[in-house]
Amino acid sequence: MIIDCHAHMGVDRVFDEVRNEAEVLSAMNKSGIDISIVQGMFGWAEPDDIIAFHNRLYRFVQQNERRIFGVITMTPYLKEKTYYDEAKRCVQELGFVGLKMHPAAEGVNPAGKVGQFVWEVCSDLKIPIMVHTGSGIPFSLPSMCIARAKQFRDVPCILAHSGMIALAGEAFFAADECENIYLDTSWSASHHIKHMVEKYGPQRVMFAGDEASNVAIEIAKYRSVDLTEDEWKWCMGGTANKVFRLGLDI
Repeated sequence: MIIDCHAHMGVDRVFDEVRNEAEVLSAMNKSGIDISIVQGMFGWAEPDDIIAFHNRLYRFVQQNERRIFGVITMTPYLKEKTYYDEAKRCVQELGFVGLKMHPAAEGVNPAGKVGQFVWEVCSDLKIPIMVHTGSGIPFSLPSMCIARAKQFRDVPCILAHSGMIALAGEAFFAADECENIYLDTSWSASHHIKHMVEKYGPQRVMFAGDEASNVAIEIAKYRSVDLTEDEWKWCMGGTANKVFRLGLDI
């Protein structure tokens, strides 16, 4: 089984991208992806727009039960009650399995007070947080997550892209410091993936595509390194199943 822990859908007002439900499913079918954990795009600031997208994603989840899972995506600069109430609705009513923070697109400092509030929400709702790392420094430096990961040890923290090659060393440093940090390997080098598995174990590494057109390439990276059958199973689905508490029989 292959689980893509990082897929996108919607309209992105920051990066000028658009991806619909059919494109997500098409990319999955072409590359043999069994399950995608789908998040929204960025740049939406009005609560009504955010709620409307989460409802759209929920319909997509319902239409593809046990094949699509939803992730909360919204600016952390909403009023705290508005942010918390919508996150709670997404988890308790819509069944979403995680929350995404994008320091570059959202202009948020993971180590700042707003970043702390987002971690508090994840802790209270018992969901993992995925944080974009790589492009968009300084806030997207993997090391910016260390203090919060140590403060909220009950919250699994997934470093999206694991620093994007150039900052892979920082991602490794963060993983060294915090056992609750996990590594999403989209836009990572093959030899870095091998290093992650060897150093941290496959139980802390998870396959991710990010861009629909990038999924096949990311799978090829895993095929290019010498993984055991057990390592392959954990990286390609087992870790995501555990961290996002999907409850699948893998």
